[in-house]
Formats: sequence, C-alpha cells, structure tokens
Amino acid sequence: MMKRERLLLLLSALLLALFTGIGCRSGQAEAPAPPETEEQATTVRPETTEEEKKPESAPEAETSETSEEPEEPEESAPPAHEGIWTPSELENTLGGADPIEGFNRAMFSCTDFIMNYFVDPVGRVYTSILPRPVIEKFNNLCVNLEFPARAFSCLFRAEWQGAGDETARFLINTTLGIAGLFDPAAHWFDFYSTESDFGQTFAAWGIGPGCTLILPLMSTLNVRDTVASIFDMAFDIKTYIPYAGYATALNRMVIAHRAYTKVVEGSGDPYKSYRELALLRRELQRKMYFYHAQNQAAAARKAKEKAEEAVKKAEESGDAEQLDEAKKALAAMLPPLPDRRTTPKPEGMTGNWISIPGYDGQSPLLDTLRVGMFQAQNNDDPWFFRLSFFNSDFTKQCSDRKIYFAEDLPALRYGFWKAPEKEEPEDAEKKPAPEPQKLAILLPGIGGNYFGMTTTAIAELLHRHGYAVAALDSTFTWQFMQSTGKRRLPGYLPDDAASLRRAIRLVLDELAAAEKISDPEVVLLGYSFGALHTLKIAELEAKENTLGIRRYLAINPPADLDYAMTQADALSRTGAEWSESEAVERLSDTGGRVMATMMKSYPVYDPAAEPTPGMSYRAPLDETEAAYLAGLYFRISIRGLLFHAHREWGLTLDTPYSWGDRNKLYCEIDKVSFREYAERFLVPEHPDKTLAELFGNSGLRSFEAELKRNPSIRVIHNYDDFLLSPEDRLWLDRTLGSRITWFDRGAHLGNLYVLTVQNKIVELLQENSNDSTPSTPPADPAAAR
Repeated sequence: MMKRERLLLLLSALLLALFTGIGCRSGQAEAPAPPETEEQATTVRPETTEEEKKPESAPEAETSETSEEPEEPEESAPPAHEGIWTPSELENTLGGADPIEGFNRAMFSCTDFIMNYFVDPVGRVYTSILPRPVIEKFNNLCVNLEFPARAFSCLFRAEWQGAGDETARFLINTTLGIAGLFDPAAHWFDFYSTESDFGQTFAAWGIGPGCTLILPLMSTLNVRDTVASIFDMAFDIKTYIPYAGYATALNRMVIAHRAYTKVVEGSGDPYKSYRELALLRRELQRKMYFYHAQNQAAAARKAKEKAEEAVKKAEESGDAEQLDEAKKALAAMLPPLPDRRTTPKPEGMTGNWISIPGYDGQSPLLDTLRVGMFQAQNNDDPWFFRLSFFNSDFTKQCSDRKIYFAEDLPALRYGFWKAPEKEEPEDAEKKPAPEPQKLAILLPGIGGNYFGMTTTAIAELLHRHGYAVAALDSTFTWQFMQSTGKRRLPGYLPDDAASLRRAIRLVLDELAAAEKISDPEVVLLGYSFGALHTLKIAELEAKENTLGIRRYLAINPPADLDYAMTQADALSRTGAEWSESEAVERLSDTGGRVMATMMKSYPVYDPAAEPTPGMSYRAPLDETEAAYLAGLYFRISIRGLLFHAHREWGLTLDTPYSWGDRNKLYCEIDKVSFREYAERFLVPEHPDKTLAELFGNSGLRSFEAELKRNPSIRVIHNYDDFLLSPEDRLWLDRTLGSRITWFDRGAHLGNLYVLTVQNKIVELLQENSNDSTPSTPPADPAAAR
C-alpha cells in the first residue's frame, strides 16, 4: 500500500480510539436517496436476520466513581419510555447526542452552499449536455468499481450471502453489463446490491458510533462512519484511477440534487430535516432493509411463476384434481381482487352521492395515507434530470414568484403555472371565439407549501383542463407567518382567512402587473385546512367583493376544528407504550415501507377500466403504524411555527434559543399538542376570547347562514373522513344540500388519485353558477411590487 494510504489508516485508527466513547446507540445515516433499482421500491417486509432478532441490550447506566456497590450479575430490563415518541426523541434514539452541534451546523451550511451555488448551476449545464440515461449508466459503472468495499464489508461481518451476491454482481455486470454500465445481475439473475460499507462492519464488531460529525459533502453522520469511509476509499478501485473520484463526485451530486432539495426545501431548519431523514436511511441500510426486501420479492415472484407453470402442466395433463390444487396454490399467492361492491346512499342524505367500485378500502386511517398515491403524472422526465434546461416535468414549469404584504417585510413566495397554449386551427374561418382566461388559486392543507406533492398534482389536473394555476403556502407555515409581519401564530380562522384574502389580492395584482393574466375567470380551490379557509373567504367576499371569484370549491374541510384537533392529538399518542428497541424496530420498518411506496409512480385509478396487473393502491401498513404516521405529520406541522416564533419574538418556552444547541428546544416543541398550542399560545393572543369562542369562531357552524345561501360554494367530502363526527356529516349535508358531493370511501383526501373524483373536481369548477359571475375588481398597481 502507498505511504499516503498507510498514513490515512493510521490516523483513522487514532481517531476511532479517541472518539468512539462519546457515544450514541446506533449508526448514523447517509443522505436519503432513492433506491438504485426499481426492485427496491417494493412494499414487501424483509425477513429479519438472526442477528436482528436478538433484543438490544439496555444502555449502560452512568456510575459514580465513588460508588462501592457491586455490579449486578443479571442484565436489567430497559427503562420504560415515558410519554409519546416525538420526532426529536426518535432522532436522538437513532443518532445519539449531538454535542458539537454548532460545528456540525457550520459544516452542513458549507454543504448547503455548495449544493445551491455550485452543484445547481453546474448541474444545469451538465444535465443539459448529458441526457439522463448517460448519467445513470456512468453512475452504474462507478458503483460496479466499488465492489471490493461492499464485498469485504460483508465478509468481515460474516454476511456470506451478501458477499456472494456482490461478487456475482461484479462478474455479471462487468461482462454482460459492459463494464457495469448496465445491471443484468439484478434484472436477469436477481442478484441485488447490499449497499454495504465499512461503517456497518465496524458496528458489527461492536465499535460505537461516537458523536454526530458532519463534514462538507460527506454523507456520513458520525465519527465511526467517517473513519470507515477511509477504508471504503482504500477498497474502492476508483481511488487508484486518476480523476475518477472527482468525476464520480460531480455525477453523484447532480443525481442527489433533487432528493436533497426535497429534504431541505421549505424547511425552517434544513440541518434538522436532513439529519432526521438521513438517520432513518442509515438505519435501513444498517439492517440491509432494501436488500432483504428485494430478495424476498424475487422469491415471491419465482414461487408465483412456479405455481403458474404447475397450473399449465395440470391443464395439459387433464388431471382435474391436480388442476384444482394447482389453482388453489396460485390463488393463495395472488393479492385479493378489489371489492367492486358499491355503497348505497344512507337514508336521509340530501347531497349528491357517488360510490367508487374497486376502491378496496382498508380503514379511514390507512385510506388517508393513500393521498401519497395522488401524484403529478408528468413529473419524471425519462431523458433529462430536473436540473436540465430541457426537462419537461410539470414541476419545472412552475414559476416561483413573490408578493409583499409590506415593503419592509419578507417576501411570500407562490407558484404560478401559466395556462397551456391552445392549438390554433389552420382555417381562420373555423377559429372559435376566444374563451376567457381561467385562473385557479390553490390553498393547501395544514403545513403545506405551494410546491408540495398534493398541491402540484391538483395544479397539473387543473392545468390539463386549461387553467392557469397560482398556489400559495398554508397559513400554518413559518414562511406565511413571517411574511404577514403580524407576530401572531395562525389557528384563528377569521384572522387566517383575512390574511389569505389579502395575499390572493396581492397575487392577482402581481400577475396582472406582470401581464401574466388579463381579466381572468377566477376560481378558488382549497383542500383540508385550506378548504376551511376557502369557505371562510367565500363568506367574507359575499359581504364585500374584492377578488371576483366565480367558484369556491372546498375538498374535505373539517367542520368542527375542536373535534378535528382532538382526533389529531389522539393519533399523536400512538406508540407511547413502546420501549426504545420496539420503537426503533417498528418505526424504521414502517419508514422503509413508506419510502419504498413513495418512490413508486402511481397512475390515475379508473374504476371503469380493467385493473392493472400487479398494481395495488393499498397502504402497506397496519392500523397502529398508520395512526403514528398521521399523528407525526400533524405534530410536525406546528413545529416550524413554534420554532420560528420563539427565535424571532420569544414564546413562553422553557428552553432558550441557541443557534448551535437546538436539540433541547426541539424536544420541548415536539411535545406540544394541538390543544396545548391553542390553550398556551392562541388564547393569550386573543385575550378577549375564551378557548371555546376561538374554536367556535374557527368552525364552519360560525357562518352557517352564508353556507346555506351562497350559490357559488361547492364541497367535496368523503363519508368516512375521520376528522368529521357523525353530527358534522349530518350538519354539512343538511346545510349544503345539492352543493355537496359525498364519496363513500377515501377518508381524508385518500381518493384523489381516483379518476371519478378528479372528474368531479373539474366538473364542479367549470359548471355555471346560478347567479351572475362576479368580475374581478381592477388591479391596484401600488399593491404589486
């Protein structure tokens, strides 16, 4: 070995000896990235290895030097966990302490700067010159050259099957795969990458991870894995090829840019967001989750093929008994056919009723998670990466624009998609009369951003039907709260709706000043919490028309905010009884299945069409896991608000803000429930109102009379939405009558991927109002900037 490599290995040994006692419990994480192959997006639960089945030992208690009590011969049981499992507690359990957080944040800021101001501009040129297949094939070649590190990592921890698979992959891909440009080992022979490294080897040898350690552009997050990366380089063939490392780094940073942007974009604390998801990704890698999942999926596929072959042989032989047994064996391996029965309209319901055949509902909570299967259909260009000038993704067509509530306040960004251009007929005589411009304004659910997945999917749906689309952030985001300058937390509906109404007026003025729109026909669409805002704005506009909105469409609005918050808080208490090891095991496994599911592309489900073979829209979780994830989402939605408010103007929190030491502050914030948020923070901001009055004024019943008489309002709701009480359903139906459309299944937003629902959304926006269409008030040039 060269002198330089020997010196590096010696230094690594010294660092390992110095730092591994600063401790945390398990390995740290790589940056979350999509699986390398399509098979990694499986929802099959991987089998647990014998090593993973062993219960983890309890952390050793700290002992005083003066203690004279002898050690207990028997290992004590781990202490029971107290309270709910918050995101910060899970992060600390996976990654341990972060005693040099200030240093790590500074190093992460370097990475963030490089990703934004080097990788982004250089990547735009790089990905425009080289198409996506070329970049991906070069990455495959680089992965193939890293084979020795993965293989020896498996060998050194007695992972014999993994070592064999890595060796087979190298031989097959180097020959049949043309030096590794292609991956026939996975696609033809079911040999999958273990994603192993020497950090996993050191962990298997019992070496502790040490403290969190971030270095610029490195994916490792602790001392052990950082030191181990030196060994990974030593066993990497590219290390000994001049300039190969630089080319690989550039290529991978460009590929990782989109995933990195998804993690940090819109986050009030990118370091926190990155570390949380990276730790989960590393835990899955430590367990070889995707490797085991792919092998299990391949075994299931082969068993199915064998069963199909047995059916064919039985048919050829004419043995009826053998054929019957073979068909039964095959049927047991196939997923059950979707239930195509329809649900009759409940007695006494006066609203419109639509049943979705083949929806195959699981439960209200599990069906709610299917909102993740509602995706923009043109959002993954096969030829060019998102950075490329030639990329055709729908997200890339979004123009990021700004409005200002006041000149001395930060800008509020919003997204705008201009209306699609219509093809002009060649014959001028056949040219139709010009149609009015159509502009849809979108209000997302609680904590949603204008670039969120659901907002983007709805924007694409409307865009396909000729709409220009402007999408805003939710009032429950730190960006919106900061831009208003009110120094008030959101949550009181009259105030929130007034701020949104002002923002919409500013958007219309800014677009008109930029000549993006001209006297458009405006519709307002909100979903979930944004639907509640939509209906409140309709009430305000009925009193004074400032926006000229022709149609208000609310999708799944909560009727009683008190009831909805109580439901959300109940979900957040899920898993409070789990021990540390059980929480890590269950939630890492859940996270793996969710990551695999989210990496899939889901087409729109058409109930009238034949089912796509192998396509399932069922959530791959159980009820407890679904409850925890739903509660986690609700709790995180208020984290950024409280953190930003505490940092900027000081809330009544016990932990002071410190740039380089935020862990304790997040642990405190993450324990705040919705009810505590209302009682502790909203009530003091409105001293003239009680908590009951705040809730009452923030529910739909507070403006029941306007909901009854406003002909421009339309509502789409699901009968099994868990945020509605039985009384809410009856009240909504009685109040809105024929202006509400009920779907039998879908829970909270969980049927947006269904074509029937999408068609109904467009139909309700485009149908004529019973009253005259309001005209847009003239723009105020002084309001636009």
